[in-house]
Amino acid sequence: MEITSTFSTEVHNPEGVLSADDEARLERDAERIDAPAVVEQLHYMVFEENDDNVNDTVEEYLRDNRTDLIGDDYFADGVLIVGVGLDPRQAFIFAGEDVAEALDLRDSSHLDDALDAIKPGVKDNNIPAGLFAGANAATDISALAEDRYNDAVGDRIAAMVGSGIGGGGAIFATGLGVGAYRRSKAKKIAQARAEMSLVGKEYGQLAARLDEIDIRAHSLTSPFANNTMRSQWESVRRRFFDIHNQVDSLGNLTSQDSDKEFYENADKIHEAALTTRKVSYAEENIDKLYRLEHGDDVVRRTELQALRDDVVEAQVALDDASSGLYRELQNLRERADSLMNTTQSPDFLDQYVILLGDYRTALEQLRKQKFDDLDESENTELAAPSITSPDYRVGYGYNNFVPFWALSSWHASNATAQSTSSSGGANTSFSSGFSGAGGSSSF
Repeated sequence: MEITSTFSTEVHNPEGVLSADDEARLERDAERIDAPAVVEQLHYMVFEENDDNVNDTVEEYLRDNRTDLIGDDYFADGVLIVGVGLDPRQAFIFAGEDVAEALDLRDSSHLDDALDAIKPGVKDNNIPAGLFAGANAATDISALAEDRYNDAVGDRIAAMVGSGIGGGGAIFATGLGVGAYRRSKAKKIAQARAEMSLVGKEYGQLAARLDEIDIRAHSLTSPFANNTMRSQWESVRRRFFDIHNQVDSLGNLTSQDSDKEFYENADKIHEAALTTRKVSYAEENIDKLYRLEHGDDVVRRTELQALRDDVVEAQVALDDASSGLYRELQNLRERADSLMNTTQSPDFLDQYVILLGDYRTALEQLRKQKFDDLDESENTELAAPSITSPDYRVGYGYNNFVPFWALSSWHASNATAQSTSSSGGANTSFSSGFSGAGGSSSF
């Protein structure tokens, strides 16, 4: 399944619930979503007031304002809609038929999980975080595969219990299992073919540049090139070497080879593709850090702007604009603005390090104030994107710095996992009889 991040993003905010910063944040954060290429348009929606069944509100809004997104019976192809109605409070996700088919957004556990992902952020009065979490969950291919497998197993067990273990019941249940297995196998083959194409194109080129990348990595001198970052690079570099023979053995595979050969080598291909991607991202990030250290004005401004944007997101998440923490974040925001005017100053790097350290301290306080509702013993580890991640920014991981967007996503993920309440399944009905894919859930 081809993955992309080039879909368009639009925010629908008819009652002005979201601020301009909120809307900009949603559009900016959408760039971090990797979705199947079938997703061409992502539409975020927020309604201050809505029908008891928010599905009807969405349908009516589109028929009145965006007829290009809705047909007589279904939502338009290529469309993914993620949103929330605030009174009564309901999360919703809808999709065109092709998107719903690819992402399993018809009355499924994957739809339920994606809807649940929206709720923690909205409950925390951080609507952008909630909507991003929902969109990210809906398009998460790895989670989708697991949900489909679990659904297939659940259906099979239910069929066996309902029909009896023997006779026709067992045959029917086995048929369900075989069908799920075949779908899973076909998906694995398609993924293996796509990943082999990536390895074939990029592995050899990266191998030729590996010494050059390593030299540049070891030439970094800023505080951001700490032991943690160097360890991350050395780890992925070793893995890249370790799979050399494995990649050589795969080199004989071509697109003309049988599905059987791709299926048998799928795990090896996946490991090679994953390592290749990580080395590629590491190269980009090492180069970014090198250029920042050596005075590249564009890189310095880009990284500083990303940090400033994250500070703004943290401010928006706070309820009290008169609080000491809000004022501290405002001070950090102004310092970032000031630093933007001195990107060629000899002490730019020193000032950037100080700014990042002060922001880390502020975020620790924010975490205590906003994200203290979880069972610490059940939380996943909080960590910044590493040097091998496409989401890495200069300074991530330095003195354990984790940006607000990652902190917010971590909290939303853990809150969803720890929630003991059940939504009882998505509401997929429309009063008009409309048959669009997706659904909603109250909370």
